[in-house]
Amino acid sequence: MKSISIRSLVYVALFAALFIVLSMQQMKLNFSVIPITLQTFAVILSGLFLRPRLAFASIFVVIVLSAFGLPLFGGKGGIPHLIGPTGGFIFAFPFCAMFASIAVHKLLTSKRIISNKAYALIGFFLIFFILSSMLSYVPGLLWMKYTAEYTWTKTFIVGSSFLPGDAIKAFIGALAAVSLASFVFRFRSADAAETAAAAPREAQG
Repeated sequence: MKSISIRSLVYVALFAALFIVLSMQQMKLNFSVIPITLQTFAVILSGLFLRPRLAFASIFVVIVLSAFGLPLFGGKGGIPHLIGPTGGFIFAFPFCAMFASIAVHKLLTSKRIISNKAYALIGFFLIFFILSSMLSYVPGLLWMKYTAEYTWTKTFIVGSSFLPGDAIKAFIGALAAVSLASFVFRFRSADAAETAAAAPREAQG
C-alpha cells in the first residue's frame, strides 16, 4: 500500500477547501434545477496541481463529509442532496479531477508539446474542457433527467447552457497552466519525491 506524506494530506485538505469555497459561488437558472457554479474550476485546479490519486481524494473527501450532513455544496449537504438532481455531476467530479491529472502529467512530460506555448495552451484547454468539465456531463445530465423528470430536449438545453462557462473556465485554467508549467511540474514532482521517501521510513518503523 502506497504511503501518503504529510505534504499530500495538506494538499488534499487545501484543494478540498478550495472546492467547497468555489461551490458557494452559484448562479441559478430559471429553466434548470442545477445552478451554474465554479466547481469545475476547482476540479481543473486539482487536476493541474495534484497527482491523480490526490486530485481524486481532494474532491471525494468533500462528498464523504457532505454525506454526514455538512452543508459543503453551496450551503447544502446530506444524502438527499447527493442523490438529488446534481448528484451525477457531484460523483463524477473526483474522476474528472483524476483523469485530468493523468493527462496533465503526460502533457507536462512531453517536451515537444510543452516547449511550444501555442500547442501547450491548446493541449491544456482540451484536457480541462473535455476531462474536467464535459466528462461530468454524461452521468450528470442523465441523472438530472431521471431525477427532475426532464424531457431529452430540456436536458439538452440545460447541458448546452453550461458549455460557454465551462469553456471560459477551461481557457483560464489553460492560461494559468502554460504560465506556471515549470512551477506545476516542480510542485507535483516534489510531492511525489516526498511520498516515495516516506515509504522506506514507514517500513522501518
